[in-house]
Amino acid sequence: MLEAGHHGLARETMLKPNTIGIALSKVKGVNAMTDVTGFGLAGHLTEMCSASGVMAQIDFRRLPRLAEAEGYRRQGAVPGGTVRNRDALGSALPVMDEAHWQWLCDPQTSGGLLISVDPAWEDDVERIGREYALTLEPFGTLKAPQGDAKIEVIG
Repeated sequence: MLEAGHHGLARETMLKPNTIGIALSKVKGVNAMTDVTGFGLAGHLTEMCSASGVMAQIDFRRLPRLAEAEGYRRQGAVPGGTVRNRDALGSALPVMDEAHWQWLCDPQTSGGLLISVDPAWEDDVERIGREYALTLEPFGTLKAPQGDAKIEVIG
């Protein structure tokens, strides 16, 4: 199923170090930060929201992901851990499109960082990203909770 040009793509992405986390932790406006591992983005974001008493609104169009992976997802290459992650989240993850929950619950991550930043400090965080040759862009906002759901997806 793997296309020839994609052989090293996942490995190259997953081997990028998170040394940027040290610099980001020194920014006064960084409220929370965690690495995204096998529990998927939805799992880690739900934990962050639960601990903070908020919910997240994600703009799916802005969510960083490997463009090449979408074709594999459409062919059914979805790990069993994705379904287990979705099931484990229960009512914290509302009903949503299949593509949305499959991306959000995918356990195959690079261990990238999930960061909550006060909007007044976004420029500082983006500057640090450039220093590490990374483009950091917001893909969601935090707001007051509405029911049990910790994540809302738009787009």
